[in-house]
Amino acid sequence: MAVSLAISSLNATPQTREASLTTSWCAERLVGVYEAATPTLAIAVTATRHAEVVETHVRVQGKFRCACSRCAEPVELDVDTEFDHHFVGPGQLDAGDPLDADSAGLDDDPDVSEHDGAKIELDELCIEHVILALPDVPLCDDDCKGLCPRCAINRNHESCSCDLREERSSPWAKLAELRVQKD
Repeated sequence: MAVSLAISSLNATPQTREASLTTSWCAERLVGVYEAATPTLAIAVTATRHAEVVETHVRVQGKFRCACSRCAEPVELDVDTEFDHHFVGPGQLDAGDPLDADSAGLDDDPDVSEHDGAKIELDELCIEHVILALPDVPLCDDDCKGLCPRCAINRNHESCSCDLREERSSPWAKLAELRVQKD
């Protein structure tokens, strides 16, 4: 289901609309790291229009599954992200004078887009903000102890007797052996 707003139905009074966005894009864009835990994301959009400028405040909520980066246990994450975005009328993004240093460079602002005069599509913006809200290093818990690098047991559930103090060979170990001779 597309998340879109008809511009003709908007005015200066803030209007809130609820919508949903299918999570079918996840398999392609999240490349197997994350998967959607629900078939849709909940979207709440508050929009106002002043002439040809539409201001939106969007909240996106959903659940995703992944593996913990330390212990590889399954994790379910709640995503709740909000963003503001402004849409200007057709042809207004590049309306500033490129030679005038004081002119507003709207085309350089990532929070400003152009609408087509009839409707505003929010799907891609919602997807972008959800992807940005997902952690780079997902954890089952902030205190996750991870897997033992020697025997691979989950240290959150069991203890092992591996001696991890033993120095591992480093690719930089040979550099430490070098001595600089002074003339």
